[in-house]
Amino acid sequence: MDYTKLPNYTAAVEKYTNAVANNADEKEQQKLFAKSMEVMGTEIVEKLSDQTSEKINSLMATKSNTKLSESEVKFFNEVTSGVGNPEVTLPVEIVNQVFIELQEAHPLLNIIKFQNAGLKLKALTADSIYGDAAVWGDVFGEIEGQLKQSFHENDFGQNKLTAFVVIPKDALENGYDWLKTFVTIQMSEAIAVALETALVVGNGAKKPIGLMKDLTKGTADANGVVSYADKEAKLDLSKLTPQNAPTLLAPALTEMTINAKGVSVPIDGHVKLLVKPSDYYNLLAKFISLNAAGVYVIEVPFAIELVQSIAVPAGKAVLFTDNRYWAYMGGMTLQEFDQTLALQDLQLYTSKSFYYGKPYDNNVSVVATLVAP
Repeated sequence: MDYTKLPNYTAAVEKYTNAVANNADEKEQQKLFAKSMEVMGTEIVEKLSDQTSEKINSLMATKSNTKLSESEVKFFNEVTSGVGNPEVTLPVEIVNQVFIELQEAHPLLNIIKFQNAGLKLKALTADSIYGDAAVWGDVFGEIEGQLKQSFHENDFGQNKLTAFVVIPKDALENGYDWLKTFVTIQMSEAIAVALETALVVGNGAKKPIGLMKDLTKGTADANGVVSYADKEAKLDLSKLTPQNAPTLLAPALTEMTINAKGVSVPIDGHVKLLVKPSDYYNLLAKFISLNAAGVYVIEVPFAIELVQSIAVPAGKAVLFTDNRYWAYMGGMTLQEFDQTLALQDLQLYTSKSFYYGKPYDNNVSVVATLVAP
């Protein structure tokens, strides 16, 4: 679904991402996120009301030709039974489809690959990836003491993301196939907005640590929950040109080739430059030149890929390596919301899922400015 055709939703998402980037109060962030999901559901249904058959056909065109699996049918039977208020685990087929949808609409979520940790909600990470996990010579004493690399099991059971799904109460008239597609599209966008925002500017407090956060600047609150402050911008791209781009970018890339333990790491083919959509074309223009044949050519040095992200603050960019970020996800559940929703003929459901995200170290990313201070 093209969410640019939902102007009210787009505006609501902008308010939410700005609140997260500006470290607004957590309750305010939750309020804005919930509001954006409510607006999305309402606007989608309004569009369906305007051109019902066209929209339904569009939704159905996106679904697989395969029939619903036994687990999917069981899932929708439980969700729509009207008996009790069960919290139902989503079948793996729906979870996979949700991630396919969100990756298509949000490139960053296709670049950073999430490993499925299942229901245990524990992420296995290591202090360093290269150079320290093997030892030459005799093995003596405690093996653990000989390895500079230490492994950690990180419990991310508190990193719960609650998304909202709004379903017309008469949706079952269209069958489970239609309902699956409708739920998948809403869930994918709801999760994508919050997850992408966390991957870029998340402060680590019951959410992933974003690429723009400084891992050396963590502070714990009274409950021991650690949050991280912003990185300082080290790279000034305000005067970027095709001619000086290699010289401006080389120092930052050189820093990124050394991990926190001083070991060289490969980054060729893995470097991305994240930028807000509203800044994307102005930045891209700085890499464009007119050649002798009168043809405009784009020359981004070092094979860096420019990627748009709604979560990057205006006037800034993030240079990062896509192969040095821990990313894990847990299971998903769906449950009917037990509070009254002031939307006529609509039912609200909450989807809960769990995510862990953290850069390997501080050298994974460099924050840049696009506009001179």
